[in-house]
Amino acid sequence: MGAGLVAFALSASLLLLDPESAVAHVIHYGLIYVVCGVAVPWGYTLLVERNAPAEMGLKRERWLISLILSLIVAGLFSPVIIFEADLSAIDWGQFARAAFVLTGAGGLFELFLYYGFIHLRLEKAFGTIPAILVTSAIYVLWHVGTQLPLEADPVAAVWKLFLVGVISQSMFSLTRNLLIIWPIWHVMGVMIDFTVNIGKIDLVSTRLPWAAGAVTLMAITGAALAWVARPRSGQKDG
Repeated sequence: MGAGLVAFALSASLLLLDPESAVAHVIHYGLIYVVCGVAVPWGYTLLVERNAPAEMGLKRERWLISLILSLIVAGLFSPVIIFEADLSAIDWGQFARAAFVLTGAGGLFELFLYYGFIHLRLEKAFGTIPAILVTSAIYVLWHVGTQLPLEADPVAAVWKLFLVGVISQSMFSLTRNLLIIWPIWHVMGVMIDFTVNIGKIDLVSTRLPWAAGAVTLMAITGAALAWVARPRSGQKDG
């Protein structure tokens, strides 16, 4: 929960900055995405708990049913796009760049912090329902300085985000495999936001270099932590 609250505090600090400034991008893509999304969850799981990545939902078990369920639920929401969006007005190249920003960098951040890390540990401590509700509330908080300023009605958006959080966390609790959330379900949420709710594809797409840098640092950080954890695991087994 502390890691989620740190992400919230960093997000809130963005309200005091020019959203397109270098400092804001460093906080958003560096401190929030890389540090809170990978360094803390992976570091705590591998080095403190001395567990494997499977304890963050990165596992083979139930991978197929996770993808099937993700596809089914995403399909249930597809009419929102079909009937409410003007797909002919979309620049799909721009859309692809913006989708990478939110699904590639932002999606991985949410995946590891809110699902693999916070949810699973709250579930062990308090049970499934409290884990779903508390994680969903913490999930809403990190949007304070990122998505909420883009919403026409921020108050209504808070409830919408909480509902999305409850649906997503409930889905995750079915298999506890991250593939039930990412990439299919997460891409559907991004499409609905871009085509129906918020738009702003042009704004988000310009942040592609920062997102690409964040994903690169995420991969390096995760690999480095896994490498550091290997000798300790070997010594423990020996």
